[in-house]
Amino acid sequence: MTWIRVAIFSASLIGGLCFSPWIPAVGILALSLRWRAFEALALALMMDFFWLPVGHLPLFTFGAIIVVWLLEPMRREFLT
Repeated sequence: MTWIRVAIFSASLIGGLCFSPWIPAVGILALSLRWRAFEALALALMMDFFWLPVGHLPLFTFGAIIVVWLLEPMRREFLT
């Protein structure tokens, strides 16, 4: 199971750096639907450092915190 987490994180990171910022958003959602995902927050922070200009709000990080927080009860209910 750990290799799946690493694969999703790596694909999202490479996709976010080389292609569209939507790819990490899908990766964050996939990680937080299945696991208690600290990788989602790290990925969001990296995307904010890469994509956002100086002085703007870190939208990926705020979005990842909200997604992980909102999906925690559903993940706990259905997957444990």
